[in-house]
Amino acid sequence: MTLKEMKIKTFSLIEEYYPEEAGLAEDEDVLNKINGVVNQIQDDLMKYRKINATYTKEIDNETSKTIIINTEITDCYQLNKIILEPAVDYSMPDDNTIVLPEDYEGTLKIYYFKYPTKVELNPAEPEEGELPYDETFTFDLDDVLLEIMPYGIAADLLKMDMISNYGQYFYNRYLEMKNNIDSRRTGGMIFIDGGVDL
Repeated sequence: MTLKEMKIKTFSLIEEYYPEEAGLAEDEDVLNKINGVVNQIQDDLMKYRKINATYTKEIDNETSKTIIINTEITDCYQLNKIILEPAVDYSMPDDNTIVLPEDYEGTLKIYYFKYPTKVELNPAEPEEGELPYDETFTFDLDDVLLEIMPYGIAADLLKMDMISNYGQYFYNRYLEMKNNIDSRRTGGMIFIDGGVDL
């Protein structure tokens, strides 16, 4: 889903429930703050369905054997698994540092969960012939989370409307939908035949 599609979905949702708010999509204040709100909601939802990522680095005799994770991987939210090929014992003096043996040469693979790609707050105007930023930005989040996101965005955009309390409806719906998220991803079943009896 693109950023433009997310905005259309959010404003359509608001207009469906509250037709008197139809002008919100043209409101300058709303347009200035919506990208920041989208980032906030992405960061909130990513915890429910984490985004898998992989980092690979070749280690040779010239490479430092101390790997500072947040220097190598700038979008790392949480480590999942570290694999060395060939396998060797390593140490982690803290959550952000991997120390390999001095003579190690091989491949370091880090499986991790990443932060979602942030929406630019003030994207540049497109060059002639280029598509606008809203039409080229796509989300990393799972489709289930993208269906919930418009409710969180709408709640935040309408939270200052104290008189009509429109934001409260969307906030309550957003919380309800978040509480029903199943963090497990379903996958196919694997059947392994053969092997060796022990």
